[in-house]
Amino acid sequence: MSRIAAIVFALLLFAPAFSFAKTYPIPTDDPVATISLPENWEPSEYDGGVEATSPDGSVYVAVEMVRSNDVGSTAEEGVKFFAKQGVEIDDKSLKTQDIKINGLPAFDMTMSGTDKDGPTEVGLTLVGTNAEGKFLMIYYWGSEAGQKANLPALEKIVGSLQVTK
Repeated sequence: MSRIAAIVFALLLFAPAFSFAKTYPIPTDDPVATISLPENWEPSEYDGGVEATSPDGSVYVAVEMVRSNDVGSTAEEGVKFFAKQGVEIDDKSLKTQDIKINGLPAFDMTMSGTDKDGPTEVGLTLVGTNAEGKFLMIYYWGSEAGQKANLPALEKIVGSLQVTK
């Protein structure tokens, strides 16, 4: 068997082990952005966005479009989302910073907290778009070990974020 044929055979043999990503419009109707999520994270679309959980169940991520001209109230809504999910946030651990994601202005909040599985790291990032009054909100929470184990996938997810208008 030629070397190329052997490589192709090996790729086909191990293909099910690879995780392919699918690109999602945010929101589905009249999208302002797209993001790619690994298929093995079993992403699901919801009204305004998409969410996924890492295969080991240790990390949750969601991205949605929000309409707002006030970053402060939008961030408060994001924090309320975590509370509805059973994530208790330690307000004293809040750290904020202005960052860029793929050249887009963003406001990042990180916090410590707890969920049903114990200590968790929580993140909420508002990303500016080219559409006036529309932001992308990225929700994240997961254990510290889960974050480390899934860091390459998380970096690819954030790196895939692209505005469409």
